[in-house]
Amino acid sequence: MRLRKRIADVWPIMPGSERTPENWPGWPEGKKFAFVLTHDVESKTGLGRCQPLMQLEMELGFRSSFNFIPEGSYRVPAELREELTANGFEVGIHDLKHDGRLFASLHAFKRRAARINSYAREWGASGFRSGFMLRNLDWLHNLDVQYDASTFDTDPFEPQPEGCKGVKPSSHSGCRVRPSLTRLTVNNQPSILLQTVTSSFPIPCRRIRHSSYCCARTR
Repeated sequence: MRLRKRIADVWPIMPGSERTPENWPGWPEGKKFAFVLTHDVESKTGLGRCQPLMQLEMELGFRSSFNFIPEGSYRVPAELREELTANGFEVGIHDLKHDGRLFASLHAFKRRAARINSYAREWGASGFRSGFMLRNLDWLHNLDVQYDASTFDTDPFEPQPEGCKGVKPSSHSGCRVRPSLTRLTVNNQPSILLQTVTSSFPIPCRRIRHSSYCCARTR
């Protein structure tokens, strides 16, 4: 509660964060709002729930991105990746090992980036999100991806709290940066996903109305 009071002037809404980036073309087809649903799969348990979650989203008319850890505690079956993409879902890269050391040094990052790029080519992945939302936006040009989703507009409760101070996608270091506004920690369990969305969103919903954009992240 002390932290909440201390950062009340910048969270949950940072003044000015709704401003559009330079050369912002607007949402496609003149749309007024964009909603992006992503899942960070961080365990074998989460991996086993991907297909039921995919089925649930298909029934509800959603398509999302499933972000997998290439060298984590599980291996991603090619059949699962192919099933997801065949049904209109996206497969993304979630860090390399998810050990918090991706940005330990530029030398280490470049070494790991080469392996991340190899997985991105193998999986046909166009998006990346680091473990623990750690980041160094100046190093993004080492990743062969179309966008990065490892930052927030602002979130003082994250390990690396400072964000990009804007809520709409922008470009940095030659890469598209897609801010994530909301995190739902539900471990990819379909039976409680919708309950979590409806019961824990009062503050995030204020941010969503403010921004005309939401990139929701579950794990």
